[in-house]
Amino acid sequence: MPHLSESTNKLSIQKVEDLQDITASTEDVYYIKYPYYPSFENIPNIDGMIRDLNRFIERTNANATIAVLSSPAFIAEFLSRLTDRAYFKLWIGVKLKEPLTGTKKRLPQHHAALAIITRYKENLQHVKTRIAYTFCPFCERTTKDYGGKKHLYHEYGTIMSDVWRDIAIDYNTDEEITARLCDIFGIPPYRTLKYVDFSQTGLLPNPAINAINDKQTVQTADFQYNGNADSAIINGDCLEILKELPSNSVDFCFADPPYNVDKKYDHYNDAIDIINYFEWCDQWLTELARIIKPGKTVAVLNIPQWAIRHFKCLNGLLKFQDWIIWEGLSVPVRMIMPAHYSIVCFTKGEPDDLPFYNEIHSPLEESSINTYKEFYCLRSSCIKKREKEHVADKTPITNLWWDIHRLKHNSQRVNHPTQLPPLLMERLISVFTQEGDWVLDPFNGSGTTTLCAEMLGRRYFGIELSPEYYRIAIGRHQELQQHIDPFGKRNETPEAKNSSVKRLKKQRYEVDKKTLQLEVKRIAQLLGKIPTREEVIAQGKYPIHYYDDYFISWAEVTAAARTTGMQNVENKKDYESLINAHYKKEMKGDS
Repeated sequence: MPHLSESTNKLSIQKVEDLQDITASTEDVYYIKYPYYPSFENIPNIDGMIRDLNRFIERTNANATIAVLSSPAFIAEFLSRLTDRAYFKLWIGVKLKEPLTGTKKRLPQHHAALAIITRYKENLQHVKTRIAYTFCPFCERTTKDYGGKKHLYHEYGTIMSDVWRDIAIDYNTDEEITARLCDIFGIPPYRTLKYVDFSQTGLLPNPAINAINDKQTVQTADFQYNGNADSAIINGDCLEILKELPSNSVDFCFADPPYNVDKKYDHYNDAIDIINYFEWCDQWLTELARIIKPGKTVAVLNIPQWAIRHFKCLNGLLKFQDWIIWEGLSVPVRMIMPAHYSIVCFTKGEPDDLPFYNEIHSPLEESSINTYKEFYCLRSSCIKKREKEHVADKTPITNLWWDIHRLKHNSQRVNHPTQLPPLLMERLISVFTQEGDWVLDPFNGSGTTTLCAEMLGRRYFGIELSPEYYRIAIGRHQELQQHIDPFGKRNETPEAKNSSVKRLKKQRYEVDKKTLQLEVKRIAQLLGKIPTREEVIAQGKYPIHYYDDYFISWAEVTAAARTTGMQNVENKKDYESLINAHYKKEMKGDS
């Protein structure tokens, strides 16, 4: 079983032939499946389809939850026109069993989009559901190395996120998705999942024909570049500067704008009125659409909710190319948590073939567009042994990126709150450009885009509003030109933070945090509940100031007390024995 739900009220399934046949009920959740349309050219009567879907949603009751499955192209268009009587809650990326190709104008398509919509405005109501751990097919240990934090995780798995890679669908069967929806939404008053399948009424991809095969290892050229003398980074307002750039002049535009989520930037208010925010976004998106060359790509990174709004603007200016999912966050710890970013890609007219498909790449390009096959672990001992035994553990990327993670450690960061990992920009630039092309970033920040462009032999033009971030970017380019790694470890602790959680001072721990958390777990087991601070003072072995000084919150102090721990999980055989024992117990009704 790929997931474990706390639901005691699993929904039954009722298949319905048409939306018109459904009578609204407070007891129903709705699952509607449309064909997988790779692009808009394949969607017949999209206006009528979206109109009928919105009319159906408006007929449902005020407590309704609706799940809609299709391709990213269709779901983005639908959500950009969603009725104002419904609320978009989640964009879930569901892995396809076989990546779909058939064109060199976009990456292999590796995910379907499952939109979760409700009629109610409040937070999404659902059951806590866990995803089983995955294991390296070579060493058979957990794919992720949990190290000294095993006591903070559950023995079964991690809480479900909005990227479903533990299952894979071929789009002709629905058992895994319907089973998951029946568990996730198995809460009162829901009793039935009403399922409407339109997937056979239009164009469907044929995985047997279009499946991508692993490429052979690409050849690498002797890669030389003579500098970026004509590149530039400008300190100023992007709207003013973009208007000065000539039309049809840039090979790749990448934008990672402020998300309007109240990040603490040096020189920008990240919490303006949402209408004003999108009006501002539409202005610079329009400029990017003007300056991009015909056949070339504009790529915009944002959270899915805002990416839909960027899609709506760009869809009136350019041609949709791709929707890349970047699973950039760590595993969630509570309820279903948004764990991915969207990268929305548009071109001016018909897209050119992607440089990704070139037969020859530089070594840096090759390393960025190939990744370890899914679920292989990154333990250095395992990697070395795989190399020694010549295990074929690498594969070309698709449009589902799971192997790049946000920068978390202070040693990897400069004084900027939202730095992108360099591998993300190396990959985007390698996929969409080739040596000598112009790369533009209107929100250059601390310089990750322009630095990666220079390292890959591209010309670059970066724009940055903040004088401080501009200064940092210039300094990092100078480091690069002095053969110093601008992404290397740093000794100083940056002042800027990516979250509102306070940063603990550097200190020597007299007792390690794991020992303290396990002590709280011991107290919880004695009391039969999560202990308060006063109860830890009364019954604990250690002074309370350790907890005050070493942890950012009481929730972190009690984290181990709120889960089982995964002491017998890291090895695949031990894990399977544990899970089998759990289900035998469950079948007997003892759990």
